[in-house]
Amino acid sequence: MKVPTSYDSKIAIPLPSDEDIRVAIGGDYDPDQALNVLKMLAGTEDMFTPTAGLVKAVFSTKGVDPKIRQMIILRAAKKLNSPYEWQANVTLSLNNGLTELEIEAAASDEPVVGLEEQYVLICKATDELCMTGTLQDDTLVALLARHGDVVTRKLVLMIAWFNLLSLFLNGCRVPLETKDKIGNKKTPLG
Repeated sequence: MKVPTSYDSKIAIPLPSDEDIRVAIGGDYDPDQALNVLKMLAGTEDMFTPTAGLVKAVFSTKGVDPKIRQMIILRAAKKLNSPYEWQANVTLSLNNGLTELEIEAAASDEPVVGLEEQYVLICKATDELCMTGTLQDDTLVALLARHGDVVTRKLVLMIAWFNLLSLFLNGCRVPLETKDKIGNKKTPLG
């Protein structure tokens, strides 16, 4: 089991300037507390506001247990080897109630087993979407049976979002955080 810890390449897209970030985020921007992911997203200029809206929706949607969301994030980070996503979300996962054992299981090189069925299922779905771009029929049937149509749609969207985010983080090579900016937060937005 190897968790993502660093980027292999030395070339990265630099974080935008604090002035550019402040334009996107607004006057309450605190450069010492804002996560590097938000800084890099702010550098997308006109894409920042709608992207931040999706982030808010993903972290506040009704019907999805935050622990399930965190398992999706960790598993996508593992499968896509996203060191930033892994680093930022270990603490968020603990803050949302995942145990060290559950976090360790999300880091498995093999399919996740030995946890509550809901975690095994969501990790299986995340693995499939990360690695093949679709869900196997039996996985989709199990998601629908457990969560119903609406929440299953939300889960698939969340898995897709965290795939996209991991790819964005890796493509830009967003720098790892050098100090704890998460603290007791349960979402990256506060």
